[in-house]
Amino acid sequence: MRVLELTQRFPPAIGGVESHVYHLSMGLDKTGVATEVFTTDLQRDSPFQRLNGHSGSAPFPVRRFRAERFAVMPHGLAILAPSMALAALEATPDVIHAHSYGYFPTFSGAFAELMRGIPLVITPHSDPGGASLSKRLFDRVIPALTIRRADRVIALTSVEAEHLRWLGVRPERIRIIPNGVDLSEFAGLPTRQPNGQEVNLLFVGRCYPRQKGLEYLVRAIALLPSRRTVKLSIIGEDWGGVENLRLLSRAQGVERQVTFRGPLTRGEVIRAFASTDVFVLPSLFEPFGIVLLEAMAAGVPVVASRVGGIVEVVEDERTGLLVPPADPTALAGALERLISDPSLRRVMGVEARRRASRYSWDLVVPRIVDVYREAITESGHKRAG
Repeated sequence: MRVLELTQRFPPAIGGVESHVYHLSMGLDKTGVATEVFTTDLQRDSPFQRLNGHSGSAPFPVRRFRAERFAVMPHGLAILAPSMALAALEATPDVIHAHSYGYFPTFSGAFAELMRGIPLVITPHSDPGGASLSKRLFDRVIPALTIRRADRVIALTSVEAEHLRWLGVRPERIRIIPNGVDLSEFAGLPTRQPNGQEVNLLFVGRCYPRQKGLEYLVRAIALLPSRRTVKLSIIGEDWGGVENLRLLSRAQGVERQVTFRGPLTRGEVIRAFASTDVFVLPSLFEPFGIVLLEAMAAGVPVVASRVGGIVEVVEDERTGLLVPPADPTALAGALERLISDPSLRRVMGVEARRRASRYSWDLVVPRIVDVYREAITESGHKRAG
C-alpha cells in the first residue's frame, strides 16, 4: 500500500497535528506501508513564519512546498500552496490522507479525489469552536468542498464525530480513532516524588491567546493560597501571547512564580514532564490535546478544561481534574486540591500512566491502515457505480 499524507505543517514545526502526522507516518513506515508526506515550508501560521532552513529528517520522503498568504483571513483560508495541489494531482498513491479541516491540504486532497478519483481519507482535527459569524459561514461552505468528499473521515473522539455529522458527513463514513502517544519516549521515567518545598506546574503548547486560555491560568496562580510555593513553567512557541502574559503576571504579583521557557528540544520537554507535579491545559477549545497523553504517559496528573476532546482523554477524578473553561476560580480550586494533597497526585499519576497505555501508536496505526483499506474499497465502488 502506498499512502500520501498531506499536512499544513510538519516537524520541526511544533503542534498537535504536526506530532500526529509525524508519529503516524513513522508507524506506517515501520509496518512496511510506503509513506510520503507533502507539507509546506511553514513554521507557524500566526504570526506567519517560514522554517529557517532546517527541515529535519525522516525515514520516508518529505516534500515541502512554498506556502503563500494571499490575505489575512480566519481559519487559515488564505494560506495556499498551489504547487502542493499540483503535486498531489500527479502523485500515484493508493490513498491520500489529508489533515486539518478547512486548511489547504484538505482542499488539495479533495481536488485529487475529484479530478482523478484517488481514494481520500481526512482527519479533520476539528472542534466546534466559537459561535462567531466567520465560523458559521466557514462551516456552511467548507464541508462540501472537503470533508464531505472523503471516502472515510477519522474523528479523534465521539465529540468530534457528532460535530462531523452536524457538518453533513455521512455517519457510515466516520470512524473514531484517537490520537496516539509514543510510550517509548516515557519508558522508565520515575514517578515524581514530592520534596515538601515546592510544587511544579507545567504547560506545554503554543502560547496562543485565542485557544490556550493561559491568561486564566496566570490569574488562577494569583488566587492560590499556596502560590509562593508554586512554580509554573510555560513551554512552547509564542503565537502572540507571551508579552501580554508577562504583563499580566507582573500585574497579578506572580511574575516570580511563572517562567516562560520558549520552545525546547524534545529531550528537554520529556525531562520537563519528568520533573513536574501537575500538568495544566486551560484551553478554551481543544479537539484532543496530545500533550495530555504525554503528561499521562509520564505519570503526571492533569488539570484541564472541560472542553472538546479533553473530556474523553482525561478521566475526571481518576487521572486528573476537569474544570469549566475561562474560570480562574475553578481552575485555582482544582490546582490547590492537587497541590495540597501529594498522595492524590501520586494515585492519579499511576492511573494516568495506565490509561495512556491504551493510546500507544502501536495500537492506533493498524486501525488507521484498516480505514485506508475501507476508503480504497469505497472509492472503487463509487467508480464502478
